[in-house]
Amino acid sequence: MPFLFLRPYSSILRPIPRDSWIVWGAFLLLIVSGARCLAAPDASKEMGLRLAHDGKAAMPIIISSKATEGVKAVAGELAEYLHRITGAAFEVRAGDGAEGIVLGTLAEFPNSELKKPLEIRNHFDGKEAYAIRTEPKRLLLVGAADLGASHAAYRFLEILGCRWFFPSREWEIVPATSNLSFNQNETDRPVIPSRNIWYGGGLIRDPSNPEDGVRSKSEYEAWRRHNRMASSLTVKAGHSWQAIIARNQAEFDKHPEYYALVKGQRKPRNAASAKFEVAHPAVRKMAVDYALDHFRKNPDADMVSMEPSDGGGQSESEESEELGNFSDQVFGLANEVARAVQKEFPGKMVGLLAYGWHSDPPANFDLEPNVFVARTAGYTHSKHSREELWDLWSKKCRNLGAYEYFSVWVWDYDRLPGGRAADISYLQKMIPFYASHNVLSLNAESSNNWGPHGRGYYIANKLMWNPQADVPALLDDFYKKAFGSAATVMQRYYERLDAGNEPLLSKTLLALAFRDLDEASRLARDRPDVQSRLDHLKQYLYFNYLYWKLDRATEKKERKPMALALLTHSYRTRFSYMTHWEVARQLWTGRVAKEFDEPSWKAQAPGPEKPWKVQTPLTHEETENNFQEGLAYFQPQIVTEQTFSSDLVPVRFENSPSIASSQGYQGGPIYVLYSKTGEPLQVGIKTGMIAIYRDRPDAHYALTDSNRTVVVQGALPLDGETHPMEFKVPGPGLYHLDVNDSGAAWNISAAPDISICIELTRDRRLSALSTIQDMYFYVPKGVKQVEYYWSGKPHHVIAPDETDREVNTTQEFAIIPVPKGQDGKVWRLSGLNPRQLLFFNIPNYIAASPNALLVPREVARADGLKIPDSQTEKNDIKNVLF
Repeated sequence: MPFLFLRPYSSILRPIPRDSWIVWGAFLLLIVSGARCLAAPDASKEMGLRLAHDGKAAMPIIISSKATEGVKAVAGELAEYLHRITGAAFEVRAGDGAEGIVLGTLAEFPNSELKKPLEIRNHFDGKEAYAIRTEPKRLLLVGAADLGASHAAYRFLEILGCRWFFPSREWEIVPATSNLSFNQNETDRPVIPSRNIWYGGGLIRDPSNPEDGVRSKSEYEAWRRHNRMASSLTVKAGHSWQAIIARNQAEFDKHPEYYALVKGQRKPRNAASAKFEVAHPAVRKMAVDYALDHFRKNPDADMVSMEPSDGGGQSESEESEELGNFSDQVFGLANEVARAVQKEFPGKMVGLLAYGWHSDPPANFDLEPNVFVARTAGYTHSKHSREELWDLWSKKCRNLGAYEYFSVWVWDYDRLPGGRAADISYLQKMIPFYASHNVLSLNAESSNNWGPHGRGYYIANKLMWNPQADVPALLDDFYKKAFGSAATVMQRYYERLDAGNEPLLSKTLLALAFRDLDEASRLARDRPDVQSRLDHLKQYLYFNYLYWKLDRATEKKERKPMALALLTHSYRTRFSYMTHWEVARQLWTGRVAKEFDEPSWKAQAPGPEKPWKVQTPLTHEETENNFQEGLAYFQPQIVTEQTFSSDLVPVRFENSPSIASSQGYQGGPIYVLYSKTGEPLQVGIKTGMIAIYRDRPDAHYALTDSNRTVVVQGALPLDGETHPMEFKVPGPGLYHLDVNDSGAAWNISAAPDISICIELTRDRRLSALSTIQDMYFYVPKGVKQVEYYWSGKPHHVIAPDETDREVNTTQEFAIIPVPKGQDGKVWRLSGLNPRQLLFFNIPNYIAASPNALLVPREVARADGLKIPDSQTEKNDIKNVLF
């Protein structure tokens, strides 16, 4: 009988030792009858503790007679999985733990050697600590508390080869062997004590089908349990001021002065965003009473929230302003509440966010030792950078957390390329960054959309436990275990769509993704388990296909059946969790019902059964037919990507029009400028073009040289005014101007023929506010056709001979033939209202005037373009006032 040696999986999770330690007794050994494996004739001497032999259990699972219901449930599930692995029936019974697979807490099965490794620190750090110990007569699966015992059990199963990649049952991996031995020791605890990937919009909870909610909750909680996503510390830092008001509504009705004073009135816009007069003594007492009552009613709670209600509307009264800015007001109140909590409930905490108008720490005081603050990864109103804010907060508060946005449905709508969780490089960068600031929690707002984000959610969870986890090894394990012989193709599929690789959402991208899955299906045709996972991904690509067609349908009679097909497909695939059906049920069904005047389509509407509510899941045959439809629809376009140097030079085109430059964006690109003689660079920057956003932090700009070293940087108020800017530079050459407009929109203007271009890149969208002026670009000699990616409204491409080609598609590759004699010249784009533009085979620079263009030096030389003499330019330069 051959032996199968498996690489210890914890070498993937634990490449760098921390406080926790791992001791390897020997390699894990699974004895597999008839398995294709590496033979090891002498391995029988190192088999370790025998757990099963020839399909029969060698020992029972032992729990304490005082085991909690939670531990009993884990023991039952452990027995079930061991049965599935070996075919053996593992008995669960109470005992003293001298022999058997012993599951429980250190208090139930004392072990002096584990007392220190499993100690609980700071009231919470250690609740999840666990130890796995292999001894001659027993296997110890012990935790400092019940949660740690649970982690020990599922970590043990993970070492045996079990995986729970996604919540749906099809993504579970359970190995099979009739003979099982184990010889491994491990002790561990999470780096981040509180880890949470949760769904904005929630789990499925259709009132007409309550069993859907039961299943959805059960599968989500199982995924969390199996993957050890849990919390030693339960964070409560969500919006709560509105709850304090609601709790004391009668008093607020009697005393309108308790409400915040906004624009001379004490009347909140709505209950959800209502704010109180933080300086009023009666209101402050209400806040203290609210917190104390919370702990009296919830003695096991770790924290109470004192976070303001969402949105603006903070008080403008003299009394509140005397307390300082809004951060001073919010965190000053939190300190007062925290002192009262510490007096009556030592160790309990007061939680808040660093968010919105209270993103900055208070200027003149520190936070109490029992105040917890979670910094958000968005909606930050501050003049400081992300890194600066973390440093500032680290000096003011000892208990920090991070609030992330992995996926927000109204941002990505479950569609490709997805949100932050679809960007593995972002997760690899930010989760260790948070851990380096000793965060107690990472709370990730997400969506139940495992089609675009499942791989990312799985990796993020591993990194939250151990930020130094070997991500390439984890991904390799994912591809091989989930897809078998199709692993290499599926790696290509996921990397093609990874948001960190800046994929261009287009027919070609989808065509290639469809073809990846088609190839994977052929490679894994003898693996029904792999085919079931590929079916889920095929259903997800078909969802994108339906959305693609719906977006491009203009007539209501054409859109209506497509919308119904999309709703029906989403509902029938709801338990694959590829898309977040629950949010679509809450929001999208109503929008569709309104658009097509079909009120019964709205999920919440009474009346007959919804036409999209088809209860039968999609079969494999239906999935394949749908997939083939999308495969045939999306055909890849072949383009040639050519790279050019970033060594740009100004050029002169005789008899070209002289045009001033002016463009407006929300967000927008980086500009490239050229100082020919070392003269200052002059532009006008208008900030705060969206008036309602002028209360955001100032716009920031940075001018860098060709090495991207900062030359000058600064801030501009969001006042809706044009600011004349004159940047003094150290000498002639190339410079880059990057403006962060705080989302309030901006405009940049320059005099005619100033050397200033837009640099087109994959990672920066143009996001124009409206149609911008005609823009010029250079087509090098020898180019037969101009190839580019376009996302935006229809526009025109005009050759020097005025040949005009209209491009009326979007999110596609445009291929424009170059007529004879029109290469080596400047072309024009007209009617531009772009989201994204990227050339494939010509330089990626556009300008408002031909003589404002900058061209790669090697192109200018090869094409014989006129590069101005610096002395001539010095004589021609004139200052321009804005």
